[in-house]
Amino acid sequence: MRHFSLLLSSLLFATVVHAAETADVPDPYDWYLESYGPLWLNSPENNVQKLMGYYANKVSVHENDGSISIASQKDLIETPMAGWFEEGWLTAELTELKMDRINTTTSSYKAKWLDRYKSGETEVSCGWYLADLIDGNWAFTAYADIDCEAHGL
Repeated sequence: MRHFSLLLSSLLFATVVHAAETADVPDPYDWYLESYGPLWLNSPENNVQKLMGYYANKVSVHENDGSISIASQKDLIETPMAGWFEEGWLTAELTELKMDRINTTTSSYKAKWLDRYKSGETEVSCGWYLADLIDGNWAFTAYADIDCEAHGL
């Protein structure tokens, strides 16, 4: 019986410690919808560094052909964004978001974006993201372009 009490006390302590560590962590859905999404709509050219901060140092990029590559924050955001601006891209509006909470430290998202261009044209694109809780903060650790319709977006 003494061993059982010790085990129970250890489990309770571990649960309390875990709860304390995650108490200040934002809800992953709100984090994406209210914090990450608006950065693409409101002056994204001024938010490059902030946007990069939402990604882990290295992110697994899953290509349509099935290959997987590893990209840095700069490779995912800063470098392509410079090219997008040259092509006349202005902003992206998050128009739909679906989230699966995998467990307390992992969430999966499917997002639909409406891109706007200087020419007045618009384009719809969708992406899949995996976010992990790293050092008390959510960070994207994987990404893939996805077909909107095939994923119910």
